[in-house]
Amino acid sequence: MSKAMDYGYALYELAAEEGLEEKIHIEFDEMVRVFEENQDFTKLLSNPRIPILDRINIIDNVFKNRVQNYLLSLLKILTEKKEVSYVPQIFKEYRKQYYKSKNILPVTVISAVALNENQRKRITEKLEKSMNKSVILDDKIDPSCIGGIRIEYPGGMIDASIRNRFQKLQLNLKNADYSIAEV
Repeated sequence: MSKAMDYGYALYELAAEEGLEEKIHIEFDEMVRVFEENQDFTKLLSNPRIPILDRINIIDNVFKNRVQNYLLSLLKILTEKKEVSYVPQIFKEYRKQYYKSKNILPVTVISAVALNENQRKRITEKLEKSMNKSVILDDKIDPSCIGGIRIEYPGGMIDASIRNRFQKLQLNLKNADYSIAEV
């Protein structure tokens, strides 16, 4: 298990013991966005030329009273150990544990054109019924799908795209040509 996974798992276990898993999930997601939108922030907190106490003060100025203390403490530990770059991976592991405990399945639907609200709702309802989980649906546009959809989720995929049908047809035609050549 990697350090990021260890940190994420440990934070989730601690949050679950205190009944804070949802609160920390929301706050951690917001914290990760701050890091993603401000790439220099990670560099600043990792800069060995800045004294550790000054870097800790920066964390307090940005996050104190905005995030739960366990999350704040984790960020301070990561700063002290020069491991701030692990924040996104730690959140990924935390979210994985959170989803697992709450029976949530993150799903990505890929289509040639944007889905409308009714389509999103129907897909979500069908997946929740068939998977027996709550579904968090994310949709992406990929014109190479041509039509139909491809559904990706941890541990599986359902490909009902026109592109996939064309590829299967092409394979069948190649196999048929080969069979005919043998005769």
